[in-house]
This record gives sequence, C-alpha cells and structure tokens, in this order.
Amino acid sequence: MPLLVPRGSRRARALLALPLAAVAAAGALSACAAPAGGPVEVRLMVKLTKPSDDKAGIAAEVSRVAGVPAGYGSLVSASWHALVLRCSDASACDAAIDRLRQARSSFEAIELEGRKRGAVM
Repeated sequence: MPLLVPRGSRRARALLALPLAAVAAAGALSACAAPAGGPVEVRLMVKLTKPSDDKAGIAAEVSRVAGVPAGYGSLVSASWHALVLRCSDASACDAAIDRLRQARSSFEAIELEGRKRGAVM
C-alpha cells in the first residue's frame, strides 16, 4: 500500500525518498568496489602475432599461456580478440596477465579493461 503524502508537500516527499536514495547509493558503491577475495574475472583484449578467427583455439592458447581458464568474448578484428580470465583471486589474475605479456611469440599486445570483478558463478 503506497504511503500518501499531500500533493503540495515537496519537503515531505524528499524526506521519504532519502532512505531509498541511501540504499541505491550503497548498492552502487559496493558494485564498484574491488573484490576482497574469492573468484575474480578480468576482461582483456589480446592482439595476436598471427591473425586468426579460431575462437576455440584462441581461448585455449590464452588459457594455456595464462595458466587460468579463459572464456572467449568477441572478435574485434582478425588480430584483436576480447576474452575473460577467470582466476581464484586478484593476485592469480595479475600473475596470469604477466605470463600473457611475456608470451611475445603469441601475443603482440595485452589490453586490460581496467577493473577486476568478482566472478559470478
């Protein structure tokens, strides 16, 4: 049942909206915070040294080199591909990204999305 507030009472309506605004702000802040622990996903773009459109092969190569599971996202071009690394924690993702950057024979460039997310499983 809706709470009735007289039409001319803007101040009363504003006061009633405060708790809802506080809950929405808290939810938005918690969604942006880096995960403290647990599974993490990192979205990244890889530029292949040899262009390919073999999605399964690219994901398998990224998984093999990174040492963590990788999911294929999308084809940007024959050289650039979007993928997701799924790691046990943030430090495991950092190490996986370092391994990808060191594999210069397979990957010309590695670009990160810029944030690490808690994995949704």
